[in-house]
Amino acid sequence: MDDDLIEWAHAYALHALDDDERHALDSKLADADDDTRAQFDTAVRLARETMAAASSLVAVTPPSSLRRDLLRQVSGDELAQRRNGKRRWQIAMTSVAAAIVILVGGVVIGRQVTEAPPAPSVTAQILDSPDMQSSSTAIPGGGTATAMYSKDTNAAMLVMNGVAPPQPDTVYQMWLVRGSEPVPAGTMAPDQVAPTTTAVLEGLDGATKLGFTVEPPGGSTYPTGTMFAAIPLT
Repeated sequence: MDDDLIEWAHAYALHALDDDERHALDSKLADADDDTRAQFDTAVRLARETMAAASSLVAVTPPSSLRRDLLRQVSGDELAQRRNGKRRWQIAMTSVAAAIVILVGGVVIGRQVTEAPPAPSVTAQILDSPDMQSSSTAIPGGGTATAMYSKDTNAAMLVMNGVAPPQPDTVYQMWLVRGSEPVPAGTMAPDQVAPTTTAVLEGLDGATKLGFTVEPPGGSTYPTGTMFAAIPLT
């Protein structure tokens, strides 16, 4: 598998390549092995789904002056970053983050999903952070869970696509795992899991993975069963 080729999936998904670069990448993909092409296609799909979910969290109408100022700032940032030779997918993510400042609010999962939502800047800070990474895992029974996270920001944005709600009288509980110690990170009741479920988790504090268990209503102080899925936060 060609890991270097897969690294360009974010730029490809966000249309951050010019025509020549896109054609060159398409040629390389055509010659790549089946596993590389499958991993590339999955990374492109997850990047687009995650951006779509982020932009649809909470829409507001900003003043026209704010929109003009942000777009002008994005253009300036792009020019400066191109001169510094940064990868184009990082430039595209900066642009998306600035747009999310205009368009997105979020749902925070702290100790419970019902806590007050954070300032929209938490999501933007994650996407705009130079150390932002993305990691995904398949959920047994169907669907995927993707975390876009930044250790500098100390937060993660979780996007679950196509995941079935937990059974009645149970909840999904999230755990931030530090070493071998799981720390409760919030619960999701059946009515809180939609076809696309998005949340922001703050306070990663060195966690190396985000795990999921099924727990009684209200959650548990320690997992009562085996984690059915986990997203690496390396």
